[in-house]
Amino acid sequence: MKRLLIGMGAGLTLVAAIATTQNKRVLPYYGDTTLTPQWMVVPHVVGDFSLADQRGRLATRSDVAGRIYVSSFFYTTCRTLCPEIHDQLVRVRDAFVGDTNVMILSHSVTPDSDNVSRLAHYAYANGIDHQQWRLLTGASAEIERLARERYFVELSDTTGNTKGNLRHTETLVLVD
Repeated sequence: MKRLLIGMGAGLTLVAAIATTQNKRVLPYYGDTTLTPQWMVVPHVVGDFSLADQRGRLATRSDVAGRIYVSSFFYTTCRTLCPEIHDQLVRVRDAFVGDTNVMILSHSVTPDSDNVSRLAHYAYANGIDHQQWRLLTGASAEIERLARERYFVELSDTTGNTKGNLRHTETLVLVD
């Protein structure tokens, strides 16, 4: 599992680097909830959202418009998968330090407990700077809608059940 996550982090860094230097390269997109990669002339656009970040400031789609960003789903008290994903996202962040065109958005899947105060504490404890990495919280229904309908994140457990409630996931979404 650790090797897979390390590979994902390195892969995200490579893909982001390629995307920023080779605008002519065509990559597949998810166009609907079937999670089938498609090569489309007009790619899917992540729709509007409105969530609070670790500083209590509103985060919307316009904040990331025109930028490359990695979207993830986590919760602050997770001690299994989330720390591994966090470590890989740190690698991505470190590869693009100071590059205002690259961001990370981490959405809490437990917004009832991951309020702004808890996200601020988590950000401080983990060295997360709000300029390039925003921790997001909001209504559960909004976060689930984003995951399912906007990012097409597979919300499955280990059995492949996609009808369950939102859980943290190892899926990272690169939005270009």
